[in-house]
Amino acid sequence: MEFMLRAASMFGLGGIFLMISPKLRDQAWGALGGGVSAMDFYAPYSYIAGGLLVFFVLIVSFYRGAQAR
Repeated sequence: MEFMLRAASMFGLGGIFLMISPKLRDQAWGALGGGVSAMDFYAPYSYIAGGLLVFFVLIVSFYRGAQAR
């Protein structure tokens, strides 16, 4: 439960910061658009690699969350 609260607060604060900072918001959308363009250029292999990366990050995250403290 603590992890979900921490993640929600981090994303919430990041979202609020992006709302009040138009220059940073433009840079973030530009970087996201550049990443999508690069993935389109190397498709379908980049989508497979992206899916494997998300899967690996989830495995590591869930493994660390299940560790005894």
